[in-house]
Amino acid sequence: MISMADTLLAIPFSIPILGEAFTSLGNPLIVSTLDFFVQVGVTKEESKDLDIPLHPPSLRHAIESYLKSRGISGKFSISSNIEEKTERDFLGTASLLFLSGIEDAESAVPALLGRVKGRSFITLARALTSISGGFVVCRSGEGLISLEGGIDASVHLRIRHKGRAVQRALNSFSASFPELASPLWHLLGHLVLEGGKAIRGNDAPTLGNLISLEGALVHSIGLTSLRDLNRVARLRPSYGGKTICSEVFMGELILAPKETLPLTSYDRFRFTSSGVREVG
Repeated sequence: MISMADTLLAIPFSIPILGEAFTSLGNPLIVSTLDFFVQVGVTKEESKDLDIPLHPPSLRHAIESYLKSRGISGKFSISSNIEEKTERDFLGTASLLFLSGIEDAESAVPALLGRVKGRSFITLARALTSISGGFVVCRSGEGLISLEGGIDASVHLRIRHKGRAVQRALNSFSASFPELASPLWHLLGHLVLEGGKAIRGNDAPTLGNLISLEGALVHSIGLTSLRDLNRVARLRPSYGGKTICSEVFMGELILAPKETLPLTSYDRFRFTSSGVREVG
């Protein structure tokens, strides 16, 4: 439970690996933490009311409802060197859930994930993954499962903090190809499950192939451009890559053997199993 007036946390950045464009369809999502930590300060002012600094109404209401169910009140402030609004929401959500003791209240997670959709679902899934550390698979209303295993590869990332109207594109594809859409959504869900198997087997080449396959299917649906697809496909040597496509942010994700891919325009990370920790 939250008991300290001022707390300093180290929160690992987390990213969607597979499935982020299709969570509204009920498909699973894989998220992982990276070895990049942000220091976040949390300050609580005593109050009988609850005031938390989260912007999306659905996300704020879901977190408020959970905190109230844990008997938590007060006015919270979250500080970091991150200015981008969606990332501040991610850091704030991770901070509040970690300090509330969410790890001891796993039964509350399915209801939490069932209360949000779209960008708020992605933000909440990322926050929960950062608390647990490692690879996590989750689905709306069904909670999350940590994936035992890991991937020995470097991650090259370039984020553009402007999301995509994903649902509009999915609706357009369904209207244009009504007989094709449902089998394709089903296939994409199974693709994520195969990604989970690759992670459990520490199979970086297979995970890279699945990431590339999802990237190609995302393009075929109309969510990314041919230029985006070709830019990622030309990068060698790599296990695979794609354009991350969500309502939270867009970006390019490349999975490469060790440190062999010389990309000066990308940030380079490794996967980590570490989660949120207190540092002061």
